[in-house]
Amino acid sequence: MNILFTIYTNNTSWNATIHQLNSDVLYRHVMHSGNLSNSSIHFTYDELEKSGKILDQNEHNIGQFSLQ
Repeated sequence: MNILFTIYTNNTSWNATIHQLNSDVLYRHVMHSGNLSNSSIHFTYDELEKSGKILDQNEHNIGQFSLQ
């Protein structure tokens, strides 16, 4: 499955192909390509919308991802 990532703080976006959707896979992609200075992030996901948010340790929305 293809996924589109967007990080708001540095205006970065990219596509990736993943085989399984889970927080470990999302984390690896965001840390590798997102150029974030803070590694304390987590994710929310809405199955109906097929999209989610990337949140920092203070629950601030720093990005999003969506299945394509």
